[in-house]
Amino acid sequence: MTCVYSSLFVKVDRGRLAIVMVYVDDLIVTGDWDEEILRTKRNLSVRFHMKELGQVKHFLGLEVDHGRDGILLH
Repeated sequence: MTCVYSSLFVKVDRGRLAIVMVYVDDLIVTGDWDEEILRTKRNLSVRFHMKELGQVKHFLGLEVDHGRDGILLH
Protein backbone atom coordinates (compact mmCIF):
# COMPACT_ATOMS: atom_id res chain seq x y z
CA MET A 1 0.00 0.00 0.00
CA THR A 2 1.36 3.40 -0.98
CA CYS A 3 0.77 6.52 1.12
CA VAL A 4 -0.39 9.17 -1.36
CA TYR A 5 -1.27 11.74 1.31
CA SER A 6 -1.14 11.38 5.08
CA SER A 7 -4.73 10.11 5.07
CA LEU A 8 -4.98 8.35 1.67
CA PHE A 9 -3.46 4.96 0.91
CA VAL A 10 -3.65 3.24 -2.49
CA LYS A 11 -2.80 -0.33 -3.41
CA VAL A 12 -2.71 -1.67 -6.97
CA ASP A 13 -2.08 -5.40 -7.30
CA ARG A 14 -2.45 -7.15 -10.68
CA GLY A 15 -4.64 -4.29 -11.88
CA ARG A 16 -6.89 -4.47 -8.81
CA LEU A 17 -7.36 -1.29 -6.83
CA ALA A 18 -7.87 -0.84 -3.09
CA ILE A 19 -8.12 2.59 -1.46
CA VAL A 20 -8.10 3.34 2.27
CA MET A 21 -9.07 6.83 3.46
CA VAL A 22 -8.40 7.66 7.10
CA TYR A 23 -9.91 10.45 9.19
CA VAL A 24 -9.19 10.37 12.94
CA ASP A 25 -10.53 6.91 13.86
CA ASP A 26 -12.71 6.32 10.79
CA LEU A 27 -11.67 4.36 7.71
CA ILE A 28 -13.28 4.08 4.31
CA VAL A 29 -12.09 1.05 2.38
CA THR A 30 -13.09 1.00 -1.27
CA GLY A 31 -11.83 -0.20 -4.61
CA ASP A 32 -12.78 -1.70 -7.93
CA TRP A 33 -12.85 -5.40 -6.97
CA ASP A 34 -14.77 -6.87 -4.03
CA GLU A 35 -12.17 -9.57 -3.27
CA GLU A 36 -9.38 -6.99 -3.01
CA ILE A 37 -11.51 -4.84 -0.69
CA LEU A 38 -12.22 -7.86 1.54
CA ARG A 39 -8.54 -8.85 1.54
CA THR A 40 -7.55 -5.31 2.55
CA LYS A 41 -10.10 -5.29 5.39
CA ARG A 42 -8.85 -8.67 6.64
CA ASN A 43 -5.24 -7.48 6.56
CA LEU A 44 -6.13 -4.32 8.50
CA SER A 45 -8.17 -6.24 11.07
CA VAL A 46 -5.13 -8.37 11.96
CA ARG A 47 -3.36 -5.26 13.28
CA PHE A 48 -6.27 -3.04 14.35
CA HIS A 49 -9.60 -3.51 16.15
CA MET A 50 -12.20 -2.78 13.48
CA LYS A 51 -15.98 -2.68 13.29
CA GLU A 52 -17.90 -3.02 10.01
CA LEU A 53 -20.47 -0.22 9.78
CA GLY A 54 -21.76 -0.94 6.27
CA GLN A 55 -21.96 1.53 3.43
CA VAL A 56 -20.80 5.04 4.18
CA LYS A 57 -23.64 7.50 4.78
CA HIS A 58 -21.69 10.56 5.98
CA PHE A 59 -18.02 11.46 5.66
CA LEU A 60 -16.27 14.77 6.39
CA GLY A 61 -19.59 16.60 6.60
CA LEU A 62 -20.85 15.23 3.28
CA GLU A 63 -23.95 13.10 2.87
CA VAL A 64 -23.31 10.08 0.65
CA ASP A 65 -26.21 8.67 -1.43
CA HIS A 66 -25.79 5.31 -3.18
CA GLY A 67 -27.91 4.88 -6.31
CA ARG A 68 -28.10 2.64 -9.35
CA ASP A 69 -26.09 5.13 -11.40
CA GLY A 70 -23.34 5.68 -8.84
CA ILE A 71 -22.63 7.68 -5.72
CA LEU A 72 -23.79 11.25 -5.10
CA LEU A 73 -22.16 13.54 -2.53
CA HIS A 74 -24.03 16.52 -1.06
